Amino acid sequence: MNKRSPQCHMLPYNQTWLSSSVAVVKSSEVEMLLRFFSYLSRLSCYRHIMLFGCSLALPECIAAVVLPCASFCEAAREGCEPVLQMVNVSWPDFLRCSQFSNVTAAPPAPPACYTPQQIKGKPCE
Repeated sequence: MNKRSPQCHMLPYNQTWLSSSVAVVKSSEVEMLLRFFSYLSRLSCYRHIMLFGCSLALPECIAAVVLPCASFCEAAREGCEPVLQMVNVSWPDFLRCSQFSNVTAAPPAPPACYTPQQIKGKPCE
């Protein structure tokens, strides 16, 4: 599927996967999730918060779906959770960082997860 969200212009890939079997959120919830991360972005709680949110809502599709690493999730949570707590909002349960991998692969193997510093893979065919 081609990504078509203007909020996610920073994603360095054009193909995404919206299967309920692998996605963190359902395809019907993508816009709501992107609005949540846009709000966090306006609060400037974490430099890569939109990249994190977009990669969850519109994960890259190469040989398999590539989601953010647990360390990427932890950095986002550590930056934004205190800001959310100021308005009596908790970090969402569906963003439990323990559900993400921290395994990265050396090229040419596709990554199992990624961080903001990694270059993304090739689009799905």
